[in-house]
Amino acid sequence: MKGIPKINKKSFIETRYCNFGKFIINHYQLNKNILLLKYPGTIAPVSRIRRTIISDDFKNLIIDLIDTQKINIDLQKKLSDAEIKIFELLLLLSNLKHHLNYQKQTKTIDDYVHRFNILRGSLAAGDDSIKLRDELIEIIKLLNNKTINKISDDVANELLEILKY
Repeated sequence: MKGIPKINKKSFIETRYCNFGKFIINHYQLNKNILLLKYPGTIAPVSRIRRTIISDDFKNLIIDLIDTQKINIDLQKKLSDAEIKIFELLLLLSNLKHHLNYQKQTKTIDDYVHRFNILRGSLAAGDDSIKLRDELIEIIKLLNNKTINKISDDVANELLEILKY
């Protein structure tokens, strides 16, 4: 039959995917902030890490990891707690955790204060996503903790009231 050219499945996979441990990752979707992992033999999605929307920081961490074969600690510290869990699961399932000598990075109070300022700026700039609000609420509660005491009770309550939706 002429008219409709047949798509070569192998060339499609080769152009859109690259190796990531024992999986393949769709770098075309990754550039759109979507984490999409598949098994190389069957092209079936990885069930424990389904198609997931990720932040720019997470995307940049994965791209840097693919390029350099090393974990960028500065980018890793910028991830939210939920993204850190996904990243650790990703490394564990792909068998890269031991190969890369992964060490969980502990965030300092200054890291949380910096993240608070970034999220507050994003909110002021018009980003009104639920994930941003949830992360900001978590950080406000953490910084309001009696032992840390970076945000007073009055200011924390006022900020939490503003963030309620």
